[in-house]
Amino acid sequence: MASDCLMPGTPKTGMYKIEEKVALVTGSTAGLGKELALQLCSGGARVALNGRDPEKLDEIASELREQGFDVFAVQGDVGNPEDCRRVIDQCVEHFGRLDILISNAGISSGGKFTDTNPEIFKRVFDINTLGTIYITRYALPHIQKTGGSIVFISSLAALVGLPYASLYCSSKMALTAIGQSLQVELRGTGVHVGIVYVGFLKNGPDKRVVGPDGNLQPTGSRETVRLQPMDQAGRAIIRVIQKRKRKKVMSLMGKLVHTGLHLAPWLVRLIVIRSKKRARDAYEPRADV
Repeated sequence: MASDCLMPGTPKTGMYKIEEKVALVTGSTAGLGKELALQLCSGGARVALNGRDPEKLDEIASELREQGFDVFAVQGDVGNPEDCRRVIDQCVEHFGRLDILISNAGISSGGKFTDTNPEIFKRVFDINTLGTIYITRYALPHIQKTGGSIVFISSLAALVGLPYASLYCSSKMALTAIGQSLQVELRGTGVHVGIVYVGFLKNGPDKRVVGPDGNLQPTGSRETVRLQPMDQAGRAIIRVIQKRKRKKVMSLMGKLVHTGLHLAPWLVRLIVIRSKKRARDAYEPRADV
């Protein structure tokens, strides 16, 4: 399928081995990032952990070290280019190399476009879009030396614009253009660049999104969608690296949307239009509460 595109020249047998490789996972103090770090460690990789909160970062690092894994914690905000430079420098200084970068750090947002404070636009793009650009820019020279892998963690929200999620959708859609450009620019260098469109995951109960005023609020209702287990999503992303896939659309819903955009875009648009009320109810404050 188009959603599982392999890089040209990828062998049909055998896979890229993550054992003994050095991997950096941004945003690895919780959720999918933490799961990816655990699975990379379990596969024999040495892993650099990253996050903004030093206490959470040390807690995750200690947890993984107690299991016998070789990890290195480096605090930094991916939205700050100097932090990204420092994170990469410290990672390479500690491990001596860098083979894999998973750009996972991100922030979810929801709310009406006209209600959104301009500072929130900047905040979300700084993390979701520029954060991926900055960390990739400083990691790439090292990954070129090893013929390694770069993976952008995007979202099904990057496939089509959704009501009350314009900011999040656009910040993730930009990753498609960056990833596709790099895939062509780095063709023939041995570097793999993959883009993963993640669906709805079974996050913890403390999962929050940024509202239009900048305050954190609960995620919108997900009662009508099937949530993918975190460990299952992690395994799928690891396979993207092992098989050096250029693109992976996750979940049945994602594959249907991806196919529909090519075969019946009018139908996808109709579904999106009909989702407007549910999205509004999820993100706009109710008058009776």
